[in-house]
Amino acid sequence: MARFAEEAARLGLRSRRIAHLRLAIFACFSGSLLLGLWPFPQVGWGWISASGGFLLLFIFLVGRHDRVIRQERRAAVTRDLCEEALARLDRRWDALAPRVAPKEAARAPLSRDLDLFGEGARRASLFDLLGTPHTPMGRQTLAEWLLEPASPAVVRARQEAVRELAPLLDFRQDFGVRGRQMLSMPSGVEPFLAWAEGEPWMLGRAHRVWIPRVLTFVTILLLVLGIAGLLPPWWLLGVALNLLYTAVAGRRAHGIFDQVARRERAFREFEGLFSPIAQGSFQALGLQSLVLRLFVDGQAAHSQMRRMDRIMGMADARRTGLMYLLVQGLLLWDFHVLYALSRWQRGVGRKVRDWFAVLGEVEALMALAALAHDEPSWCFPELVDPGRDAALRARALGHPLLPLDGCIRNDVSVGPTGSFLLVTGSNMSGKSTLLRAIGVNAVLAQVGGPVCAESFSMPPLRLGTSFRLEDSIEQGVSFFMAELRRLKTIVDEASSLAGYGTDRAEMPASGEGEREWMYLFLLDEILQGTNVYERQIAVRHVLCHLMRRGAIGAISSHDLTLAESEGLTEAARPVHFTEDYRVEPKGPRMTFDYRLRPGVAPTTNALKLLELVGLGEAVSSQGGPPQTSRELPCEPAGGPAGEPAGGRS
Repeated sequence: MARFAEEAARLGLRSRRIAHLRLAIFACFSGSLLLGLWPFPQVGWGWISASGGFLLLFIFLVGRHDRVIRQERRAAVTRDLCEEALARLDRRWDALAPRVAPKEAARAPLSRDLDLFGEGARRASLFDLLGTPHTPMGRQTLAEWLLEPASPAVVRARQEAVRELAPLLDFRQDFGVRGRQMLSMPSGVEPFLAWAEGEPWMLGRAHRVWIPRVLTFVTILLLVLGIAGLLPPWWLLGVALNLLYTAVAGRRAHGIFDQVARRERAFREFEGLFSPIAQGSFQALGLQSLVLRLFVDGQAAHSQMRRMDRIMGMADARRTGLMYLLVQGLLLWDFHVLYALSRWQRGVGRKVRDWFAVLGEVEALMALAALAHDEPSWCFPELVDPGRDAALRARALGHPLLPLDGCIRNDVSVGPTGSFLLVTGSNMSGKSTLLRAIGVNAVLAQVGGPVCAESFSMPPLRLGTSFRLEDSIEQGVSFFMAELRRLKTIVDEASSLAGYGTDRAEMPASGEGEREWMYLFLLDEILQGTNVYERQIAVRHVLCHLMRRGAIGAISSHDLTLAESEGLTEAARPVHFTEDYRVEPKGPRMTFDYRLRPGVAPTTNALKLLELVGLGEAVSSQGGPPQTSRELPCEPAGGPAGEPAGGRS
């Protein structure tokens, strides 16, 4: 970053010097020209010659200045890209420009629960961490990858491509500089693609091609014969016929030019993005297949885009006023240009959408490669075959969105089938962060990128999460009902992957190893909107449903008795976080080490947190803090009416 910042400053200084020199040379040109013409009608040819020399020097400086300005902008953009990379590396989210994700993607439940896309005040997101795509198709492709897991074969192909691209820092930075100018382009590419994939208007009827050709030939022939003196100026009749035909059919031709130019002008810079891809020499089979998709009849996409740019440049003749009327009257210029454009449309147009798709995939792969390059301690996950013994196993797992100095890593195992991870612990100890770390790394694994762990293996997974829920006054949906609907969706998805409906009571005994996907559920403190007794029963029912359907997953809970519940004793794999509470001269102090330990949490801290925020007197007025969480102030020790004693946690 410092090197490119220095280069941008140096080139900026050179640009200003050339600008001053241009001004001085122009002044010398103007002065010498005036001195040469001043003794009119006599002419000072010496001064005129000097002014010509100054003019040539000025033209040279204009070209030189333009090159320096481009170099300065390139260095400044590269400096900005390096600065953003450092901000991502340090997880300084406020220093990053927000990456706008597709609205439907940002609103997906999985997106909100796992912070896949930044939304509102939540700036830290996986989409921002992978924030190198600049084109609309690059951002769209990356968003689709994050929400839809890929098959194991596709994941392995992407991993191979990401490994090859990761060390190519200069190549990726050069590509990023070229793509940075796409940030200001319009996001709607569909009008342009609709034209490109449509049927060429001019080639739809033979007379639309031959009438302009015949009229042009006749007009030129009459003009030549008239100049030779063999005929009177009948060519003027040909010009009149040409202009009449332009008035009749030219409106459609100009409409097509305007439709194409409105988008083509924004897309002409894509030539600079297609070129390095098509000219790249890659070893990964996935990258080679992407390169092949950019060729049509031996010509690369960037060559075809350059050809289209030349055609549209010829179409600009209609903006030259009287000169255009003369050329159009003699040659019917617009229709010949439209014919060339129609041939491009028929031969290449249906490939353009795939070219943009290739560009989106390459940008998404480069985003994953940048992450692999910037995080050398991360690993590429191993995908194992789904089955009863398959599980998600990670050593030194961390949350990808946390900075290095604040990321505590833990060994985690979720599965196999018939078991679930029960995460207990006091408030603020790290339960939700652990569940999100599992989910975000699972998403990264199935995108084809590296994960925040020393080792990581898992079967192909579909994810279901329940973290952040919202009630709806407009739809009359309470928080509790919204959570029930989410849980119903999760159970239904797990059932569909298991190959049977929700009415089945038992897991199929055969064919388990043949499933393509397994289901991973992550539930954070679910069903908070009801009383403790009913919540315990409901949570047990949900977990039993998921266990019977072969799902694996993790749930965080303050219910310390969940591991001892009927039907869950054998399935629960309890782990916990804890805290260190000390009373110091300045007051009580609580710290967390965020280390995962086996077993159920031995402590709670809700009342201690009351003291930390200055509400300890309220607890004291109830006779002091209770000795256990079962002896809550304001409630009989036996629990509410109808609830058995000891049923609370």
